[in-house]
Amino acid sequence: MKEFLYFDKETNNLSKVNRTLMFGEGVFETFRYKQSLPVFFSLHMERLKASCDAIKINFPGDFYIETIVEKFVKEHSTNHINNVIKDLMIKVILFSSGGASYGDKSENTIVCISIKEEDTQFSEGIKIKIADNIKFSNDIISKHKTTNYLLSSIEKKIALESGFDDALFINENNIVSETTAGNFFWIKGSNVFTPSLQTGALDGITRRLILKVCRKNKIRLYEGEFEPGSIIFPEAMFITNSVRGIVEVLNLNNTTKPTRTNKLFPTIKQGLFDILNW
Repeated sequence: MKEFLYFDKETNNLSKVNRTLMFGEGVFETFRYKQSLPVFFSLHMERLKASCDAIKINFPGDFYIETIVEKFVKEHSTNHINNVIKDLMIKVILFSSGGASYGDKSENTIVCISIKEEDTQFSEGIKIKIADNIKFSNDIISKHKTTNYLLSSIEKKIALESGFDDALFINENNIVSETTAGNFFWIKGSNVFTPSLQTGALDGITRRLILKVCRKNKIRLYEGEFEPGSIIFPEAMFITNSVRGIVEVLNLNNTTKPTRTNKLFPTIKQGLFDILNW
């Protein structure tokens, strides 16, 4: 899959992004662009601003970022028929520059728009494993989408080398948290379960929508602290994020597989797609 990077300012001089290069001082948001900005684009901007405030990066503003995204999508050239592709994966990254000491302030922000073309269907389901490394529930990095993505990168590679597609993090209290790429849910009978945000799980935009879908359909959803053993014998397991929406998990650690009785999962999946206009 090709990735194209566009910047709102000249970047030939890498000192303009020195704090991101040297200290991982950058934040991002990702979403699907299906011929238009996502329905909940404003929620992505709210979270991006909150992350900027937390690590003290200047936020360029919602309207400015929206304008930049639309500009580069419009100018983006592809090799597809009629130079048109209906489905893009967009990442908005804010790079930081400023003083050379790690304690110095961020002075300027460069906006980078990553565009990945997606013209193939995702697989019906994935296999995941328990991560080798733990995720600490009170780590500030876990609460934001930052360019310091090393832990997820390491676990993703380990998963692929082990014959899996992703890894499920367990925190320091032996409690299920999230995967390297999204929030984790499972279904048992008429109930849906997901780790609470106190476990170190990200406050995902799509996670919020799943909660909304469950409320709308009067499906009981429990947020809490669950040990890995509580996932045994699920009807279904799935991961959510803003790029893929919802993806079913067909195998956890080669020990847990869903019964796939197809009672609640199709309802939740369709409900999500309806909200997203997918």
